[in-house]
Amino acid sequence: MDEIAEDRSKFHFTQSGRDGKAVPLKREQTGSDVSSEVIGREDDKEALIKLLLSSNEKENVTIIPIVGMGGLGKTTLAQLVFNDDRVASHFGYRKIWMFVSGDFDVRQISQRIAEKLDRGNHGHLDFDLLQNILKQQMSTSKYLLVLDDVWNEDKVKWLRLKDLLMNGARGSKVLVTTRGKKIASMMATDTRYVYNLSGLPYDKCMDLFLSWAFDRIQDRPQNLVEIGKDIVSKCGGLPLAVRTLGCFLNRKGEDEDEWLSVKNSEIWELVQKENDVLPILRLTYDQMPQYLKPCFAFCSLFPKDRSIDKETLIHMWMAQGFLQSSDGIPLEKIGHRYVNELLSMSLLEEELKYPGDEARHCKMHDLIHDLARLVAGTECSLITAHPKSPSKKVRHVSVFGSDLPEKSSSKVKDSISEFLCNAKKLRSLYSHLLVEQNKTVINLLANLKYLRILILTESEFDDLPNSIGSLLHLRYLDLSKNFRIRRLPHSICKLQNLQKLKLYACVKLEKLPKGTWKIATLRHLEITSKQEFLPKKGIECLTSLRSLSIHNCYRLSTLVRGMQHLIALQKLCLTDCHNLTSLGFSLNYLISLESLEIRNCSGLYLSGRQKTQEEDCSEGRRSFQLLLNIVGLNYKKEQIEDAGKKAEGHQGLQKLRSLTFAQLPKLLELPCELENAASSLQYLSISNCDKLSSLPDWLPQCIALKRLEIKQCKMFPSPPGSQHGSCTIISPSQDELKELISKPRNKEETFEEANTTGLFELTEERSNLDEF
Repeated sequence: MDEIAEDRSKFHFTQSGRDGKAVPLKREQTGSDVSSEVIGREDDKEALIKLLLSSNEKENVTIIPIVGMGGLGKTTLAQLVFNDDRVASHFGYRKIWMFVSGDFDVRQISQRIAEKLDRGNHGHLDFDLLQNILKQQMSTSKYLLVLDDVWNEDKVKWLRLKDLLMNGARGSKVLVTTRGKKIASMMATDTRYVYNLSGLPYDKCMDLFLSWAFDRIQDRPQNLVEIGKDIVSKCGGLPLAVRTLGCFLNRKGEDEDEWLSVKNSEIWELVQKENDVLPILRLTYDQMPQYLKPCFAFCSLFPKDRSIDKETLIHMWMAQGFLQSSDGIPLEKIGHRYVNELLSMSLLEEELKYPGDEARHCKMHDLIHDLARLVAGTECSLITAHPKSPSKKVRHVSVFGSDLPEKSSSKVKDSISEFLCNAKKLRSLYSHLLVEQNKTVINLLANLKYLRILILTESEFDDLPNSIGSLLHLRYLDLSKNFRIRRLPHSICKLQNLQKLKLYACVKLEKLPKGTWKIATLRHLEITSKQEFLPKKGIECLTSLRSLSIHNCYRLSTLVRGMQHLIALQKLCLTDCHNLTSLGFSLNYLISLESLEIRNCSGLYLSGRQKTQEEDCSEGRRSFQLLLNIVGLNYKKEQIEDAGKKAEGHQGLQKLRSLTFAQLPKLLELPCELENAASSLQYLSISNCDKLSSLPDWLPQCIALKRLEIKQCKMFPSPPGSQHGSCTIISPSQDELKELISKPRNKEETFEEANTTGLFELTEERSNLDEF
């Protein structure tokens, strides 16, 4: 009870129901190109590009530091320059972006540069050989290297790295971002190349603030604009502070008192005294909804600049009990709401592959990460060097082997052992260590009885000890990418609070213990194993299962009829299961299914449903009704002979948002059933479908379509200006979609070319196409 009270005080939990309600989002975070979000840095960008493209008569390699306090936008400016077409043309493919921060390990930096240049793996090489390889790589032609967020003041370390970098061909450039003037002077090849980044002018800051604080350009309340002017004047020209406060006040609406409380906050005295942006950012944390505070602080477990999978983050929050459910809304959806709130406050940033992409990953600005670590205090510990003796209050720990000194492996192992022996009240352990170091973690599991999260990814140990069964509070277990483990102990079945079990890419795992399928609390299961069948008995116990992902189970030939009891299943993913010939059950029973993904299952037979001889063919129509709830469908490498054959009587796909067909050499046309998705379809991607010659007549009805992408479809008639067999259109209009529709080939030609042994094969015993 004392610990609960302590957690309540630490994370500011309240009993009030009012503070616990989620605030509706007023502004949805939308991704865009970096250049479209940057205001007021045009002159800085041009000045830096001029330096990068200029020649240096004295040195082959020029080192250009960008220096300025945190929050000025140094990294954003470097990204603008790095992505500029002129820079890309000048340096070609030899552009390297390197996030440094933390410990300045010369070997690790050298290794990462070498691997980015030749895309090899040099982790096994001794440093002398690695240096020779790197020198040879850099001398062949000029390169551009960005070293982002450098903190190292050790001149000896810098000179060791500089000695390697200066072997580059004439015209090579190294662009550095740092907060330290001393670091910039030390690293620059000449003081003339130190670029001191100043704050944004007031008028540019005001433009930035208004764009984030208000949803509309016209009719902005003048009283709030005037208050905003006073707030912006106190931000010292720091774009991060301006944007963060703009997002924060946007959420407050037009409540003048809320705006005045920011303007009159005592925090501004600290800003002036300490010349630091953190107090401003702390203001957004202090006024953050109480339920978001532990979620935000928990993000400090991920290293700086590390990509964070949204679903992983949500499942970790769920395991810790940070998600507050209400009105029967699933915890996963609550988690997505929390992520979106942090995005709307600019405390998380989405990673987008292209405009309109549905980002699955996010990351933190390095200063926001500093804030998260500050507010987490001793509760969360991110180990990136030799761990110190833990605080009695430490509850969540992450340690990454790639960030630890490699030569002192035995010392690291001893330090980790001592650390874990004294941290017996851990709730989370995220371990990404070398083999020997992780064995130390495994041997100490019995001491960590309060663990709720245990992540041991990319670890190569042969056995998981029986003591895993003593972790009765464990809710999240991830052993992914262990290429040696062959079996799990039966004691794992004692984990009756387990919510997520992730065994992705455990390629030597024989099978799961039978009792695993009877853990009724499981909500998410992801497996790779050698088993031929899923157990017929037991799987029906997984009534809480929300997602089931089966990867590379190359011996698996069929699923089981017990799957019909998984009434809560929302996502079913089958990939690289080449021996899978039958689902073995009717998808019709999965009444909650929202996402179906089947990739690279070359032997799979799919029709309306998997029928037995006693069942009437008319039952097949009903199995398609499950598609009413599907919101994501992805078939890859399936042998689809003619997906355009009509399946009468089904009205599914009405919630389908994303559709991807990739590497389907026998796909002739899109299935006509997809017409039911015309009003909901947002993302359509077709690639490497050599026989696809046309798009369906109903395509212009896709009024919600945000992105249409066709790549390398040899028979597809591309529009003018596009590469043969390809085209990409963002937010296509009806007229653009009409232009893409070409005359389909006649049915006789299609029938003659068809080979009905593919995924939608209809044999004599199973088929009458009209009746189907």
